[in-house]
Amino acid sequence: MSLKRRGAAPAVIDACCLIDLLASGRLESTLQATGHAWRLPDAVKAEARFVRERDATRPGSFQNVPVDLSPHLSSGLLIPCQPDDEREQSLFVRYAARFRSDGEAMCLAIAESRGWVVATDDRKAIKVAQAAGLAVVSCPRLVKSWVDATRPALATVVQVLTDIETLAQFRPGATMPESAWWNSRLKRTR
Repeated sequence: MSLKRRGAAPAVIDACCLIDLLASGRLESTLQATGHAWRLPDAVKAEARFVRERDATRPGSFQNVPVDLSPHLSSGLLIPCQPDDEREQSLFVRYAARFRSDGEAMCLAIAESRGWVVATDDRKAIKVAQAAGLAVVSCPRLVKSWVDATRPALATVVQVLTDIETLAQFRPGATMPESAWWNSRLKRTR
């Protein structure tokens, strides 16, 4: 069954945001709750190779496991994309000169050319995208959208946030939207 949504605003996701959501264990339900039609640039797929998980054989330890996006691609949750024309290639080259990551460069080039939303947690990518007039969403905003849409128990929310912080090693900066929301959920349990 395809998860494509008619009329849903397209959004392109970069590797850092994708890995954060994979670490949460709620990638599918989170992306579905946002109302976007999600696109996965080829360069992002190439960069999102591993995600950290708890090592069941050694308590307190972690292991890197290969990322398998095939179920999400097969279902239509993530739709592959790449620069399709000369303009997008040119934008990609321009952005690639500014970033260490081809994934971020490809996300920004495609989003700028097609008018799509960008999902990223990278501070520099956020600034560059906003300067280009692009709409940006971050992991905290995506997770909050999931919470608002699905109303999970607080313990589930705390586990998701804790997994993102522990496994993806991401914690929102104080200036990120939903940072206060994120921190207030974790403070309730500490």
